[in-house]
Amino acid sequence: MYQKRVIAFIDILGFRNIVSKTANNQKLTEKIFAVLNAMKSENISNEMFIGMMPGIPENELEDVKEVAALFSKALKGESSIQVTHFSDSIVISVGMENEMNVMSVLEYIGRLIYNLWNEFKILIRGAITIGELVHVENGALFGPAMVEAYDLETNLANYPRIIIDEYTSKCIKTSPIFEKMENLFMDFTNEKNVKDRIFKIENGLEINLVSSLNHLLNSQFAFNQEKKLEMESVLNNATLELTTLKMESNRWEVQEKYDYLIDLIKNQS
Repeated sequence: MYQKRVIAFIDILGFRNIVSKTANNQKLTEKIFAVLNAMKSENISNEMFIGMMPGIPENELEDVKEVAALFSKALKGESSIQVTHFSDSIVISVGMENEMNVMSVLEYIGRLIYNLWNEFKILIRGAITIGELVHVENGALFGPAMVEAYDLETNLANYPRIIIDEYTSKCIKTSPIFEKMENLFMDFTNEKNVKDRIFKIENGLEINLVSSLNHLLNSQFAFNQEKKLEMESVLNNATLELTTLKMESNRWEVQEKYDYLIDLIKNQS
């Protein structure tokens, strides 16, 4: 019954605060609903298909989306992408039978990080691993891989980033596609002792807002001049926006999360 799958366990940071704001903000409610409702396997397959294509002129985008939707339906069984979201958590998994689909899901997660920040100033944290899993959309979700991804996210991720364990990172690095996606990743190493249990990743990878922007600015999305200017603006304004959010919080553990990304931006300048 178990399948060997790549699983991403993702936590939406500050989700309770976001939900509290929706009580008196109908537009925000509708936007958040649209974001979460769009995270269905078929829609993600659609996004992945578009993401692997060169820059698409605005006047052709709707036609391309229609074609992508047809392709995603046709490839639904082959891609085996499954998505579950509950409260402030999102789980995306994909089977190991198709390397392109696995790498495309990683690329999609990078764009998700960018889009959530660009549109809502929402940051996410998570972990990716490979292991035994049962994942049925709108159904069962359990297995050792789910437990491992949750434990890594809870104990090692710490900051707004998606961390990737050693084995999965090695698989990614040996993929022929890795060279074209290298900017999406940064090196990750961390170790933590929690109640006499050691959580440790050496020679891992991570995806974060800065690496996502670097990847997008060096990808086919930058062929679209309007999109490129948008992404450059997001990167240029990120330090100020992160600093403002940091100052609005009186919790040091939240301030640390913003400092992490601020330091990454400064270090690459």
